[in-house]
Amino acid sequence: MTSNNCRRILFWLAFSAFAIAGICTGYYHLFGTGYCRPVLVAERQILDLGVIPPDSITEVEFFITNGGVRSLQLEGVRTGCASCIKIISYPSEAIRRGSSEPVRITFNSKSLRGSVRRSILIISNDPFRRVYPVRIDAVVERKEELGE
Repeated sequence: MTSNNCRRILFWLAFSAFAIAGICTGYYHLFGTGYCRPVLVAERQILDLGVIPPDSITEVEFFITNGGVRSLQLEGVRTGCASCIKIISYPSEAIRRGSSEPVRITFNSKSLRGSVRRSILIISNDPFRRVYPVRIDAVVERKEELGE
């Protein structure tokens, strides 16, 4: 066997071993979905509003970050309570890698009393976490506690 053939065989053995190791550890995703995907990361998964007065409207803003490589596109924001949570704005343009964009909502405490827990669902093009839940916690004062 010539020296040139030995080099070719060693090259292909090394290349094959590297390719198999890469596939087994997940680097096959570099060609499509996996590691080159958008990753939705919320600034906070629980928005604690604390104690709020009854019949009030509280505006809340939190940030969505793209922790992935490809652009993150929010396809929608849904609420679990249409009468108490209104979506003011969310990014309609794609969020680039490493960037953060605000989501603004209002929380209406009318007809709510005591400890309240509501949810918001953020729908995006993140292939592994397509629907991302964000929870809103608040304690709405009772009118009796205010001395009315």
